[in-house]
Amino acid sequence: MDNYHHALLVRHSPVTEFDIKSAGFVDVQQDSYFEKFGINDARELVAAANNLPATGDVQNLAVRADFITLEAQNALLKILEEPPATTRIIFVVPTAFQVLPTLMSRFSVFSGKSSLEESTEAFKVFLTSSYAERIQAVEVAAKKKDVGWQQSIKQGLLNYVSTKKSDNLRELEYIASHLLTRGASNKFLLEHLALTLPVSG
Repeated sequence: MDNYHHALLVRHSPVTEFDIKSAGFVDVQQDSYFEKFGINDARELVAAANNLPATGDVQNLAVRADFITLEAQNALLKILEEPPATTRIIFVVPTAFQVLPTLMSRFSVFSGKSSLEESTEAFKVFLTSSYAERIQAVEVAAKKKDVGWQQSIKQGLLNYVSTKKSDNLRELEYIASHLLTRGASNKFLLEHLALTLPVSG
């Protein structure tokens, strides 16, 4: 993939299972995973991007992040607008993650090969669980800080509200749009979802 933009955004769930080589990157100098990519991580990436490649003409820097803070996204604007000619930056984010429009415009987008069915498995289980089982699942995910489970719930819910009719559709749409966003109380939103989402047999 030698002819693509110097900044590439890959949407894939979960981010840790995306095969960088499948996108054409055989030589990746840095491939890091972050549950939450923050402002300090962004600054370190900018510094690394401005370094000359240790070998070859171009260095490929890959970042896999379940979540990127608003501050971090803003800090990346300049480096992605005017990237060094010797650096390519690859971001792998979950399918449902919302990137700032100003940052999004600086990326070329690559769709990963994950199946939507696989990435929403937790939601399918959640949908058929009793209210009590759902609340328990939320408690467990909160204690474990299981972002992957929450992302699966969000992706499944996004699909659900786009295809189903429900008396609680407006509330479900609100939860889907706010879950895993900056400043959101994810545990509260998930508990509300547990009690609002109709149980499917």
